[in-house]
Amino acid sequence: MLQLTDDLMSVKVAGLVVGGLIVAAVLYKCRRAKADLQRKFELLQIEIQKKEKEQDDMVTTLKAVKTEVEEQVDQLRRELEEVETNREENKKKLQTVERKIKEKEMTFDKPENLLREKENLLRVQWQLDEKKKNYERQKLNIEKLLESLENQLSRINRKGGVRICMY
Repeated sequence: MLQLTDDLMSVKVAGLVVGGLIVAAVLYKCRRAKADLQRKFELLQIEIQKKEKEQDDMVTTLKAVKTEVEEQVDQLRRELEEVETNREENKKKLQTVERKIKEKEMTFDKPENLLREKENLLRVQWQLDEKKKNYERQKLNIEKLLESLENQLSRINRKGGVRICMY
């Protein structure tokens, strides 16, 4: 019986040793997995920081472009105002010349120089009209670009609110 108890004791000890080895192996694997996860987490944090920097740089660039585009819109607005002023002045000159032509015709004079002047004023008026159309088209295109830039910036700002930090 003593032999049986010694055998049972040996089996129990062996079982405890095997169980201890299993627990040690499991703990080792868990620690190794935790270390691997920690390294992956750190690499992801570095990648996130790089992406955030890229995004910040992109936002800075987009804001600079937006400012430049806004300045172009203002410049076009001023040029349009100038063209409109020139058109009005030219229109008044044209009306004056037409009135003088009518007066000359009533007196049966030949208003050749006035007709040439009228022709020149009409050509200038046409050029100013074309210039105005071109400026308006450019302004519209730039305003569309500006709207697109503003949409991109607001989309980035909405998404940019989420930041991950390392504990």
